[in-house]
Amino acid sequence: MSLQQLPTKRLYHNGCLSLKFANRGNKTIMTDCYQLPPLRASRTLYLNPANPSEATVYMVETSGGLVAGDENKFQIDVQDGADVCLIPQSATKIYPSYNGMLSSQNIDVSIGSKASLAWKPEAVIPFESAKFRGKTIVRMAQDSTLLWGEILSPGRDKRGEKFQYSDVRTNFQVWMEEECLIYDSLLFSPGHMNLGQLGLLEDHLYVGSLWFVAPTLQQLDIRELNERLQRFSDIKASAALLEGKAVNVRWLASDMVLLKQEMSSTWDEFARCMA
Repeated sequence: MSLQQLPTKRLYHNGCLSLKFANRGNKTIMTDCYQLPPLRASRTLYLNPANPSEATVYMVETSGGLVAGDENKFQIDVQDGADVCLIPQSATKIYPSYNGMLSSQNIDVSIGSKASLAWKPEAVIPFESAKFRGKTIVRMAQDSTLLWGEILSPGRDKRGEKFQYSDVRTNFQVWMEEECLIYDSLLFSPGHMNLGQLGLLEDHLYVGSLWFVAPTLQQLDIRELNERLQRFSDIKASAALLEGKAVNVRWLASDMVLLKQEMSSTWDEFARCMA
């Protein structure tokens, strides 16, 4: 058999990052770390002066992005009394699905009693013809705290690639004990519609989301928060209180830099409540 006749097979990346954290002597440490390339984690850092016991870890995707057929899995276990901040090192790039296969990312999180997890927002950037499925399930105790951020980009905006991806679906769930507190499902299929059907997204290209779940939300003035969110005319933003246990803030923005600034400001406000 000649070299030209040999069958070829694409080796898809099925990355896995499994991290476990525990409280030891009023300090959060990483007790277990399983890394399957292309996913990796930094060593534990202590960067929060307001909460010196909080463990900060950077998460790295070394392959540069998800190619059609790739699947990344994250498993995060924050045990009782531990405080953790996880930071994606860069945006998640979703490459074209020329073979028709999906790229996917699945995140499973467990947060124990009196524990906290902060997941800083970074963008998902679907390229032209990309297909992506993202699913996140968080299981937390009644007295634990969660701060979670996400950004969905319209594509490679600076290259004029706006809403040219095929299909992006995300699902975000938060379970508090046996109660489904949050079920947020987004579906964008610009590959199956005209750009004129995108409504608000025609002018506001980026979608940003923050979720804050904490036992102390009764102290939050949701009306005042909504008033502060209306500072810029080219950003649409709104905050909603869920069952007195969670706050969701959603942004529609035309500028990524401005969106990140606004999300960072609100993030810092929520983070101060966690300290």
